[in-house]
Amino acid sequence: MGLGSCKIKKSESYNDNIKISMALNDNKAGMEGLDREKINKIIMESSKGSRFYENELKREQQVNQRIEKMMLQKAQITEHQLNKAQAQVERMAAELEKGRDLSRLIVHVDMDAFYAAVEMRDCPELKDKPMAVGSMSMLSTSNYHARKYGVRAAMPGFIAKKLCPNLVIVPTNFDKYRAVSGEIREIFADYDPHFQPMSLDEAYLDFTDHLEQRQSWPESSRTHNYHANNSASGRTELHQNETLEPKDFSPVLFEDSPSSSPDSEGEAVREMRFRIEQKTMLTASAGIAPNTMLAKVCSDKNKPNGQYRLPPTREAVMDFIQNLPVRKVCGIGKVSEKMLSALGVSSCSDLSQQMGLLSLMFSETAWHHFMQVSLGLGSTYIPRHEERKSMSTER
Repeated sequence: MGLGSCKIKKSESYNDNIKISMALNDNKAGMEGLDREKINKIIMESSKGSRFYENELKREQQVNQRIEKMMLQKAQITEHQLNKAQAQVERMAAELEKGRDLSRLIVHVDMDAFYAAVEMRDCPELKDKPMAVGSMSMLSTSNYHARKYGVRAAMPGFIAKKLCPNLVIVPTNFDKYRAVSGEIREIFADYDPHFQPMSLDEAYLDFTDHLEQRQSWPESSRTHNYHANNSASGRTELHQNETLEPKDFSPVLFEDSPSSSPDSEGEAVREMRFRIEQKTMLTASAGIAPNTMLAKVCSDKNKPNGQYRLPPTREAVMDFIQNLPVRKVCGIGKVSEKMLSALGVSSCSDLSQQMGLLSLMFSETAWHHFMQVSLGLGSTYIPRHEERKSMSTER
């Protein structure tokens, strides 16, 4: 097996490589259809000479060295070794299939542009302006107006200002974000007391038990109603003769029990998102799937302020991941994406087709993860530890 076209040419300059490394990562909601060529040119021109540029250059050199070493390793692999590896991964895939669990209903909730949304809520004049939270050295997040210019999280503020001269950068206020996160987590606990927060603005919940318990609830417990003019107050306390207008009810009244409703899980999640918006005036997006890996991918499908439900069947799961870019999957970052790309792997279906080769090229931990991703498998278990709900520390 030769190196083929995947080998990095020695004549390529590091300048060309750094362009690839620093290119806009538009794999984020609100950044579709951007003029990548124009944005990348601005990023390069505004970065030269900065510490950010030098750090990216150093990282790019290290990644290129890893890829060259990997391609040399690939050239030494014999057909016999590849066939043996392929047989091994097929046996492993068969074993993993036996353990496929489609019985749990996992929900991943992700607040929409959380830090920026909190600042816009508290300072309404920012709502119609491109704005970001962070500093000139690094941004934590940006609102959807700013994303139209290519401004996003993990981008230096001085570059963002070149992309969008009118950008308003607001300093981070983690005390405020933690307080709002606490309000959101109180609602999470109503649906899964053992939910797993991943950061201040996202969490995994297992809705399975909640939906089962809900079947025996009276209708009054399955309906959430609020005063439209008191959206941050939570559940409405009604006086004896007081009546509510239709606008005061949640958009989903949950009139049917889960056993009689074909999409009861979707309605319950929609209700939870409504309660979050009523309490905090912030929107959340959600993904509903049989495991955590798929739920996280699904939560990004209909952002902002939307949700996506993946049916709990093997056929639906395999169809869903068929053309899914590997970068969309948690645990596959920029470096792994580039190394996989050098081997001709860009989608989850490519992972499956090249799994024998990948098992010889990557660590056991890495290729085991790739295999699970290629099969649409992920954790169906959310750790039952009370301390999980303590506030995380972020910088």
